[in-house]
Amino acid sequence: MARRSAAITQTDITRLIKAAIAAGVGKEHIVGVKLDREGVTLLFGKPTTELVKMINEPSTAETPSAADTSWSDVDAA
Repeated sequence: MARRSAAITQTDITRLIKAAIAAGVGKEHIVGVKLDREGVTLLFGKPTTELVKMINEPSTAETPSAADTSWSDVDAA
C-alpha cells in the first residue's frame, strides 16, 4: 500500500491554535485537538485550577508531566 502525504501538518495545527488564541480564546480553554477525515477540530472546555497551574507554571506541574512542552511551538512566535 502506498503512503500518501498527511492531510494536515503540525504547522497547520499550530496555525489553528495561534488563530484561536489571537481571537481571544485562553490557552486554558483549549483542551484538545481532534483529527479525523474531515479535518481538525479544537476542543474547548472549562478550565480547571490544575490545568491553569500546569499552563502558567509548567516546571512545577505534576500532571501529565513535569516537563510539559506542549505549548512550546505555539509560544515560540
